[in-house]
Amino acid sequence: MDFQSGSAPATLPSSRATSLATSTFRATPLALALCLAMPVLAQEAAQQQEQPVKQTKPTQTVLEDVTVTATMSAHDVRTAPASVSVVNRKKLDERMPANLMEAVQDEPGVGFNVISTAGRKTLSLRGMESKHILTMVDGKRIAGSDDVVGHSDYSLGWVPMVAVERVEIIRGPMSTLYGSEALGGVVNMITREPGDTWKTSVLLKAGTQTDRSGGGFTQQSIYSAGKVNDVLSLKLSGTNARNSDIPGVLNPQVSELEGAHNMQGGVGGILNLAQGHKLDFNVIRGKDERFFDTSSGKKGTYRNGYDINRSHADIGWRGELAGWTGKARAYMSRIESINTPAAGVDATAAHTLKEQVLDTSFSRSFKDHMLTWGGEFRRESLEHEGLTGGKTNVNHQALFVQDEWALARSLVLTSGLRLDHHARFGNELSPRLYAVWTPTEELVIKGGYSHAFRAPNLKQGDPNYVYSSSSYIYYGNGDLKPESVNSFELGASWKTSAAELSATLFHNNVRDLISSERLGKQGSTTLNRYVNVNKAKITGLELGANWELARQWSWINNATVLMSAKDATTGNRLNYRPRYSVNSALQWEGEDGWAARVGLRHVGSHQASATIGLPAYNLWNASLSKRLSKTYQIGVALENIGNVKLAERSSDFKTAERGRAISVSLQADF
Repeated sequence: MDFQSGSAPATLPSSRATSLATSTFRATPLALALCLAMPVLAQEAAQQQEQPVKQTKPTQTVLEDVTVTATMSAHDVRTAPASVSVVNRKKLDERMPANLMEAVQDEPGVGFNVISTAGRKTLSLRGMESKHILTMVDGKRIAGSDDVVGHSDYSLGWVPMVAVERVEIIRGPMSTLYGSEALGGVVNMITREPGDTWKTSVLLKAGTQTDRSGGGFTQQSIYSAGKVNDVLSLKLSGTNARNSDIPGVLNPQVSELEGAHNMQGGVGGILNLAQGHKLDFNVIRGKDERFFDTSSGKKGTYRNGYDINRSHADIGWRGELAGWTGKARAYMSRIESINTPAAGVDATAAHTLKEQVLDTSFSRSFKDHMLTWGGEFRRESLEHEGLTGGKTNVNHQALFVQDEWALARSLVLTSGLRLDHHARFGNELSPRLYAVWTPTEELVIKGGYSHAFRAPNLKQGDPNYVYSSSSYIYYGNGDLKPESVNSFELGASWKTSAAELSATLFHNNVRDLISSERLGKQGSTTLNRYVNVNKAKITGLELGANWELARQWSWINNATVLMSAKDATTGNRLNYRPRYSVNSALQWEGEDGWAARVGLRHVGSHQASATIGLPAYNLWNASLSKRLSKTYQIGVALENIGNVKLAERSSDFKTAERGRAISVSLQADF
C-alpha cells in the first residue's frame, strides 16, 4: 500500500549560522555529536571569560548560496540549521527548465511520485509524497491542489522560471515555521527583484523527439524589471510554452505523456515608502491546458482535457521597527480545475481551491541570540459538488517563536515552537531542536529533531462530504486526526577549495496517515470512507561528492539511499520509492564563453505494489552552450540519450519519460 524574499533580516555571523529546536532532548546520534563538542565548547567558554568578546550588531555579508527559508533569516547553505540545497540563477540559466520539477530534479533527496494519469509525476522529498511538501513563492504558500484534486500535479507551474532568482529546497519537516503540509519539507521559489537599472531576459527554446514520434515543444519566456523612479520599481514576466502529447509505446492510441499549453504572466513592484520601509505587490495569472488520449471500458478511446486556471495576488510591508526587522503580508492564491472530455463522456467534477492569508514575522539580534516570532491567519476554501451546498471553508490560526543561540563561536542551537489551531481538528504543537557545530572552517556537523503535521484536506475532514460515481462512493470523516511525523537527522560536510563531501542520515516516523477503508458494496458500487489507518517508517542516507578536477572541470554527484521505507502496519515496502537514486554531472567551462555538461540520473529498482517490482534505469543527457556576446547565449541539449522507454522495460510502469529529444535555445540578457 502506498501513502500517498527579498532582502533578508539581520543575521548572526556566518560562523554562527546554525541551529537547534525546542522539545525534550532524547538520546540520539545528535547527543553523541554534542558530547564530542563539549571539550571544544569548554575551552572556548574559558577563553571568552578571560577575554570577553565585544558584542556588535552583525553586518550583512554577500553569500554565494544563501537560504532564507530555513529560519526566515539569511544563512549560508552549509551552516543553515536544516538540510538545504539551492538551485541558483546560474543553474537555472544552464538548465532552462520549463517548470519547477525540471528545475529541481537533479537535487539531493528529490524524487517523484506516480499518479497514473498520462505520465504525470509529482515531487517527493526523502520518500515523502507531494501532499507532504509545502510549495511557496517568496515564502508565501500557494493553493496545494495535488492532494485535493485527484491525479494532479498542478503545484509545479505557478511561476515562470525565468522570473525566479533561486529555488530553495528544505529536506525535512518545517511545520515549526510554516504549519500544515510541511511534513516532508518545503520548496520555496524566490523571485527576482528589480535593481537600480532596467534589465530584461528573454528565453526562446524549441525541441522535438529525434524519432519523429511526436513530443515537440516550444517555449518563449520574458522577465523585465527595473527602477521607474526613486519611489517605484516594477517587474514583469511571462511564459508561453507548448508541449505535444506523446503516443504510448505499447498502445499508440493512448497518450503516454500528456500535452500542455501553459500561459503565465505576472506584474509586481516595490514602493519605497520611507527610509527602511518598503511595500511589495504582485499579481500572477496563468492558464494551463492539458490534453491526452485515454480509454475506458465503456467509452473506448477518447480525447480528454483539463483547464487549470491559476491566480495569485499579494501586498506586503517590510522594514524595521524599534530595532526589529519585520514583514506583514496579505495574499490570496486560487486554482481552478475544469475537465473537458470528448463529447459523450461524463466530465469529472470541477474543483476551485482558494487560500487567503494574513501573516507577519519579526526578527532581532540580541548579543548571542537571534529571536524570530510571528503569526498567521489562513482561510482555506473549496468548491466541489460532493460538498454540502457545493462549497466549504475552514480557518487556521498560528503563533510561532524561534531562537538561534550562539553558545560559542563554533556551535549554534536553534529551537522553535509553533501552536496551530484548526477550526475542525483543534490544536497542534510543532517543536523543533537543531544544532550546527563548525569545529573547523572545512568541517560542519549538524542535526536535530523536528515534529510536523498535515491537517486533513477539505474533502477528507468534512463529515458531510459525499462524492458518487458509477463505480464508487466516498464519504468524509469529521473524526480524522492530522497526519504527523517525528523526524531525526544527523549530517556532516567537509569542504576545501577543491572538493566537498557530505553525508546525512535521516529517519522519519510517520503516524495517522490518511487513507480510505472499504465499507462494503451497494449493488455494483463500492462504498469508502476516509480514515487514519496507516503508519510508515522511512530511513535513508543522502550522500554528496563534488570535485574541482581542474581549472575548467568539475564533477558534481549526489545520491539518496532509502535503506528502509515501509508501511509499519503491513510491513510492506512503500510503493514507488527507489532504493537508490543517483545524479552525476561532469561540467566544463571553457574559454570564450563555451560550456558543456554531461549528466546521468539513475533511478534504482522499486516496487509498484507488494508483488510487482520495477527495474532500475539510467537517463543520460548532454548540453553545449556558447555565450556569443554580453547579451546573447545559444545552447543545444540532448535529453535521454539512450532513448529509454519505460514501457519496454516493464508494462507495470505507470509513468513515462520523454524519448531522446534535442532542443535549441537562445537567451538574451540586456
